[in-house]
Amino acid sequence: MPGEKVKNYLVLVVDIDDDIGRKAGLNTPILGREENIKALIKLGLEDPGDSDVNAILGGVKIYDELKASGKDVEIATISGDVDVESEKCALRLKEQIDFLLYLYNPDFIYLVSDGKEDEMILKYLESKNVFVWKKRVVVKQSETLESTYYLIQEFIKKTMEEYIPLILTFTGFSLILYAIFADIGWRIVVGIIGLYILSEGVGVRKLLVEKIKNKEEFEIGRVFPISVTISLFILIIGLTYSISSTHQLTTLNEFIGKFLLHFVDSMVLALLILMVGKFVDNVIHSEQGLLEIFKKYFFYLICIFITRELIITGGNYLLGEIGFITFVMYVIIYISITIILSVILFTKSSDED
Repeated sequence: MPGEKVKNYLVLVVDIDDDIGRKAGLNTPILGREENIKALIKLGLEDPGDSDVNAILGGVKIYDELKASGKDVEIATISGDVDVESEKCALRLKEQIDFLLYLYNPDFIYLVSDGKEDEMILKYLESKNVFVWKKRVVVKQSETLESTYYLIQEFIKKTMEEYIPLILTFTGFSLILYAIFADIGWRIVVGIIGLYILSEGVGVRKLLVEKIKNKEEFEIGRVFPISVTISLFILIIGLTYSISSTHQLTTLNEFIGKFLLHFVDSMVLALLILMVGKFVDNVIHSEQGLLEIFKKYFFYLICIFITRELIITGGNYLLGEIGFITFVMYVIIYISITIILSVILFTKSSDED
């Protein structure tokens, strides 16, 4: 009819995890049919199996069909961020959508994606005065199978990236703890696993990771001064008990040996409390990565128990229960283990420098 307003159509292809940027090195939004075809070719050459290639092809097909029917249509591809649940991803998508709505002022939008995650932007489009059709492009598999496959793939990928370094590090430390401390090593390992499971169950680990990632402030002060006070109290009690248990001994060697054996556990407990306080402060207030913090404090934990074993060995030597050669061998072995561990854990490769 004469004077009737021409309806504007926009074919919007969504790559929410930014495969186009990460794999093909392209910036979005990508505007126009020719530019989108160039983008899908470049992405396809980098990763022929990427489902976003098919999503762009699907968008181009819809564009051609609308163009052939005489519609005033444009096509654009937008992308988010690899962390699809992050604020950064949401803001990138919002900025690009706002720009396209201003540029083309569409009455109708064909939203083209390769899975359910991309359709999260519908929550934003629902607030705009525009009608949206959804079009999911699926390759070969059924829609349900494709979605399930990519959910499983994404879960495995994220699990590998996040947990494999931690699992390998923890496994290595567990074996070392058992090799050095036998049965007590397993008790330490089980205790650490229990603390980790508890933190996962009550959501503490997730909260800490989110706050560290977003650089948010915690409503908690420094824990270390409190742990220093508790440790000093334990040391005083341990010192008093050790002296009262050995004051009747006559020879110097016997006195020192018995004193060390009585005092060592109090000293270790005080050091552990100090370490836990410092560990909590580092997790909350430090900008270091969690894996680096865990590595450092696992090493400190081993050093504390190696020190305990050396003191017990020294006490037994002074009491005449082991010979000098045996004592020296223990010292050499424990010091060697400490040096090797420090080299393995804290020597950075040239790639990291």
